[in-house]
Amino acid sequence: MKLPPLSHPERYVGLYVYDFKTHVSVGYTGVEIRYLRESAEFREGTAYEIYRVTEERGLELRGTLDQRLTAKEAMCFLRSDAKAARADYDMLIRGADEAPFPCAAEIVLAKVYAFEPPETSALIYPASVTHVVSGWLRGRQFSGGDRVVCGIDVHRQLVSTHAVGLASIHARTTIDYRDRTPDEVRKSVKLSVQR
Repeated sequence: MKLPPLSHPERYVGLYVYDFKTHVSVGYTGVEIRYLRESAEFREGTAYEIYRVTEERGLELRGTLDQRLTAKEAMCFLRSDAKAARADYDMLIRGADEAPFPCAAEIVLAKVYAFEPPETSALIYPASVTHVVSGWLRGRQFSGGDRVVCGIDVHRQLVSTHAVGLASIHARTTIDYRDRTPDEVRKSVKLSVQR
């Protein structure tokens, strides 16, 4: 598989390459890959996550599972003190203002009675970009929480505890990252670089 040249390959970490068998395109989001997989015309292709940039400025790719393209993950920073949890929440929002967040996400401040300790600042994002989110946090030198829990199951637990009244949400901020529509994705499949 021959990838097109990229002037700033580091901007593509966390995005995807799609091998259409006749050509390759770089720069899809996970949602856009899902659109391609759901399309009868393009479902036979293969998706690869752009995992990192090598020292030679090449892309390191890894195969991806369809379930990771749609799953959400939560990274929860747990505190026993509500003020400390609020400070973590505010620091995450400031970080997103200072350096663009690498994907669509939600930052939530909540009291989750199922967690110990219960005061929670949660970062919710697509499971497929965990390593990119971790890199973003390291780049901001974020070290929130007395304890940190993370994963797809943690996201499920966060949602289910809120649904049954075992969590109260105090604040919520959405970080937008625009995915293209299915029609926009289909119209651009011949482009070797999507973004």
